[in-house]
Amino acid sequence: MHGSNLSSDETLLGELEALEHLIDEGASGDGLTAIIRLIRDGSSWPELAREKKLDKWLVLPLGQDKFPALRRLQQHLETLTFQKDHDGLSGLRNRHAFDQALAMELERASRFKSPLSLCIMDLDNFKAVNDTYGHPCGDKVIQAMASILVSETRKTDIAARIGGEEFALILPCTGLLRAHKLLERILAAVREARVDCDQTPQAFTCSMGLASYRGKHVPDPERLMAEADHALYKAKSSGKNRLESAPILDLSQGLDQTLVQQNEKRFLFSSFVEPSDNETDQEGLI
Repeated sequence: MHGSNLSSDETLLGELEALEHLIDEGASGDGLTAIIRLIRDGSSWPELAREKKLDKWLVLPLGQDKFPALRRLQQHLETLTFQKDHDGLSGLRNRHAFDQALAMELERASRFKSPLSLCIMDLDNFKAVNDTYGHPCGDKVIQAMASILVSETRKTDIAARIGGEEFALILPCTGLLRAHKLLERILAAVREARVDCDQTPQAFTCSMGLASYRGKHVPDPERLMAEADHALYKAKSSGKNRLESAPILDLSQGLDQTLVQQNEKRFLFSSFVEPSDNETDQEGLI
């Protein structure tokens, strides 16, 4: 086994030396350094370069069979990256990746003044499923829930498993009404879903708590999570298998701004209107 690993290491080292030779052949001038990241398909490079602003990077096609050890290394790194950011059972993002994604989407919503919604979901009576049918059945329920979240959401939405039977869904550029419609569709899909537990079709349900920003105020991540959790608790205490929404978090500020603008318009308009005789007399008394 040790000898096999040594041979593999020597193969990889040889390919790296060959790659270094290729780079040296294309080098022009002293002090030139190349930083290389392997990508699976070179044909996607123009789009990737535009998206990530990598126009100054070097593209060096390696061919299909010239560097098999490098390709295995690439696949290994991709696997490790996926495992680091994803939950092993559901295949969704894990709590760490969810926290990173939420921070990024909150920053983007703040920068572009765009709406943002967050839904926290919890499987109903999940302990009873495990106790009655066993943990393998519970695992199937979690996987079925994850599959529904993937199939019923958009590419821009971010689904995660953030706890044992708890899931989260980040909905960028989505206000309360659109989020409510999408989540009701997910609820309907969950109600229709069945998992095979000891050859018995088993139904399951979930409860949801939704919190939204309209994009009128800098979003507060702690408040967003707290309001979504509170709405989830309300859904649980109101009978489960339902969606509850928190009040729009920056609605009051938007209304206050509207009232201020209306009052400013009234003041400006009234300043151009000549006072009546009664108003003149009153002004004279002051």
